[in-house]
Amino acid sequence: MVATAPPGQRWLLIEREGAWPSRALDVFDPFEAHALSQKAAAYEARISLIRRPGRHPRTPGPFRWAIADIRPGHEGIRWSLGESLEEVLADNWHVERGGDPVAIVCAHSKHDVCCALRGRPVAAAVEPMWPGQVWECSHLGGDRFAATMVLLPHGLSFGRVDAGSGFEILDAYHRGEVLSAHLRGRNAYERHVQAADILARRALGHTQIAGLQPVSVTPSGAEVEVVFTQPDVRVRLREQEVNLGTPATCRALRIGTGFEYELLALDRVAP
Repeated sequence: MVATAPPGQRWLLIEREGAWPSRALDVFDPFEAHALSQKAAAYEARISLIRRPGRHPRTPGPFRWAIADIRPGHEGIRWSLGESLEEVLADNWHVERGGDPVAIVCAHSKHDVCCALRGRPVAAAVEPMWPGQVWECSHLGGDRFAATMVLLPHGLSFGRVDAGSGFEILDAYHRGEVLSAHLRGRNAYERHVQAADILARRALGHTQIAGLQPVSVTPSGAEVEVVFTQPDVRVRLREQEVNLGTPATCRALRIGTGFEYELLALDRVAP
């Protein structure tokens, strides 16, 4: 599960109550969906449909949407109320730092039933403690790790979350901390940095979100060296492609493949 967070630099959330098709953007007009995909690609933004936990029929009228900047040092989220997707497309997607934390939990049953079976109970369980900050969402990637959750605006991806761990993860996030036990990675990092970040946090017991800022990445064959500040450490790891032992999704028939990471060395370095 280490280093499996889907990459991105921003996150677009669009409220859409009711059921979603297997391809989430098929809820929109094809021309608008294409334009939205093009703009998201230009901004390196991921797109998620969101809805309140529980069953709520779709009703006409304004909808909430948000753009989150998840780049380290730029973290922020901005909410707007829209009447049409044209307003979302016309917006400049600029975000100031800050904003209330948001948790999105995959509950996209038509993409993979495991996400709904495991994700919806998690969202329903934790939402009362953080009302208005917890949403069900469309496909997040990594269905085999359901229930999956992303915390914004920092873009922290988690997997195999249940109600109990969901409470712990959100409680820590509100304190400015990240728990590494269920952490898949930080979406703004490429996978080698995701892996080094998680392995270093576990080895050091480091929980502060603001800590462990990557400053350099040096690959050498199957090995990678990542240097961080706050604290100043050098992480050397080995990447290996492996059979997962299970299908990649609940409905997949073939055994999937992925990467495993071994921590080879962790050294303190002079600042």
